[in-house]
Amino acid sequence: MSSFGLLNLGTQSLQANQTALSVTGQNISNVNTEGYTRQRPVFQSREGVSGVVINDIDRIADAFLNKQIWGDSAGYNSSLTFEAFANELDNLMAGEATSISTAMDNYFGALQTAVDDPVSLPNRELFIAQAEALVQRFNDLDANIRRQNDTINGRLESSVAAINTISSHIAELNDDIRIAQASGSVPSELLDQRDAQLEELSKYISFTTLDQPSGEVSVFIGNGQPLVVGLRPSPLTTVLSPADSSQLNIAISINGNISDISNQVSGGQVGGLLEYRDKVLNKTLDELGRIALVFADGMNEQHQLGMDFDGNAGGLLFTDINSATARTNRFLSERDNASSATGGVTINDVSKVLATEYELIFNSDSNFTLIRKSDGMRWNQSTLTPTAPPTDDGQFSLNSATGELSLRIDGFTLDIDTSPAFVVGDKYLIRPARNAASEIDTVISSAQQLALAAPLAVSENIANTGTGTVSVAITDKDYADLSSVLGELTPPLELSFTADASGVLSYVLTDADGDTTTGLYQPGEPIALQGYEIVIRNLPSVSDRFTIDLNTGGVSDNRNALLLSDLQFAKSISGASYQDKYGQVVERVGTQASVAQLNSQSSKSVLDINKETRAAISGVNLDEEAAKLVQFQQAYQASAQLIRAAQTIFDTLLQSV
Repeated sequence: MSSFGLLNLGTQSLQANQTALSVTGQNISNVNTEGYTRQRPVFQSREGVSGVVINDIDRIADAFLNKQIWGDSAGYNSSLTFEAFANELDNLMAGEATSISTAMDNYFGALQTAVDDPVSLPNRELFIAQAEALVQRFNDLDANIRRQNDTINGRLESSVAAINTISSHIAELNDDIRIAQASGSVPSELLDQRDAQLEELSKYISFTTLDQPSGEVSVFIGNGQPLVVGLRPSPLTTVLSPADSSQLNIAISINGNISDISNQVSGGQVGGLLEYRDKVLNKTLDELGRIALVFADGMNEQHQLGMDFDGNAGGLLFTDINSATARTNRFLSERDNASSATGGVTINDVSKVLATEYELIFNSDSNFTLIRKSDGMRWNQSTLTPTAPPTDDGQFSLNSATGELSLRIDGFTLDIDTSPAFVVGDKYLIRPARNAASEIDTVISSAQQLALAAPLAVSENIANTGTGTVSVAITDKDYADLSSVLGELTPPLELSFTADASGVLSYVLTDADGDTTTGLYQPGEPIALQGYEIVIRNLPSVSDRFTIDLNTGGVSDNRNALLLSDLQFAKSISGASYQDKYGQVVERVGTQASVAQLNSQSSKSVLDINKETRAAISGVNLDEEAAKLVQFQQAYQASAQLIRAAQTIFDTLLQSV
């Protein structure tokens, strides 16, 4: 080989090892740089005996591992966000200062005090005060939960702003990488920056990526909506929920067209916020509202069957659950509906009301579908019975010409009136229980208005020899005054008994005018009369007599107060009492918080393991780089010696001429 060839070999080797030293130095200098990916020079021998060149500088990155980390990061941040809000709600509902259960204990405790001494006006005032405190607790807890909704709205707006900034950076880096690759350079640092942006994006939302041959990467969210395609980002935005203006949804703008994708996106902070709002916050508001609804209705109904301190019929204790405002607030019409509509929801049977919302969709002007969101149950004309007006669950009446619909399901009746008629695509949201906890209030403000006594009284003849007992109760809560309670029978009434030849007992009711009502005696079976009922138990004798009369002057009577007190333990909400149901709601929230915590911990563990694996593959190892530094330095020095040898040979050659 000529000295020139030897010189060329040395020069190429010198340049190649100098580049290798630079790459190693770059690795060492970036050992503490977050997101830096280790680089490796790739030596290639030239054909024949023509030396060596650096063919490429490899970026030691595992694309599959990076995508796994992005997915783990999205899952971890979603669970972490969900957990934080669920823990806050759990503490709010279980805290003694904010718990409904604690306030109910105080309420029923004050009621028991009134039961013990119904004549005491201070006892009655204490009960009213505790009723007001319980109402305030319902209102405050509902308001605090709704404040979480405001926080979620704010977090969604800030997350959307962060996502838009990140997606813009990704699009800019796509352009820089495309230009760099087109010019033949190695954009390792640009690729590191883009991967760092993608990892930052995973904290906010789940996504998928598609690598392009030009070096660009496309990012998709939801069901394939393009967040970044090449050099063009599609901005996200927050929009008001179609029917509920208190909640923000996530939408994407593609070529000026805005589409709501809230039901499609998941993962990251955005996914955690939306999942918590749908599965916990809204559900808890519905459950709390149902408790308030059943409580207010049960208390009102029993209180109206009593007699107050002044001998008047009992009125409402709490606000009417079917007030005009309450009925209207349960019905929401989407803003994009083609027809304008007014409507309301009337609660017919609180025991059948469920803690969920419903969506009504019109497929045509005379065809609709009602969807129960808790379980996806659907009703339409083929599954409902046409009846005008509907009087039982599962019935409806629809006049497509006038745009009037009345539908009864799950213990409530929905009434809608549109103008001029229903239009295809019209959507309505029905929330039977959502607002009840915020709407509940006390009606009674005076101790004398408390109806703790029963309007009717039973007295037993002292000469009775049987074991029979008699109780009487009002059944018509809308009675106007005590004189009308007994209907056509003029008080006092005398209850007596007769027996036939075989000893079968019958009862006889005789009023002051001599009018009688008779029937066969059945122990424990109510004798239903107009506005009231009589129950006879045990075994009365034929000679026994009982007198039923108006409870005039019965301010010391506590029988209706006892019935009000018994409601504390009545299984009136899906087989549970008020406080038991509240405890179930608190337990459900606590369980969801615990599950979210476990999910976040497991996601964090997997994320940390994958990051450690990536660090082992892509991170800088100083010991390894130091060894390479010595290796390339020695090769560089040897290359210099090769050049020196070529120069010596050339000088000797010149001297020999």
